[in-house]
Amino acid sequence: MKKLATLAAGLLFAGAAAAVDCSDCHESIDITMHTESEATLATCNDCHALGEHHAPDAEIHTPELTIKECTDCHGME
Repeated sequence: MKKLATLAAGLLFAGAAAAVDCSDCHESIDITMHTESEATLATCNDCHALGEHHAPDAEIHTPELTIKECTDCHGME
């Protein structure tokens, strides 16, 4: 039973941690402009108050994460 509970918890975590496209809920962003301006996650927080509305995993989503890295991981084009 303990193995089953561990498996279920792992599957729930994996589902919660799945990368999503921001445009599922929000208007598409101009990725080219944000890439050219070297936007980072810190920039998102400064300009768009991302941290007030979302709580990404801080171990993975460091402030210096670039928009290119975000779009690569989340499959945004």
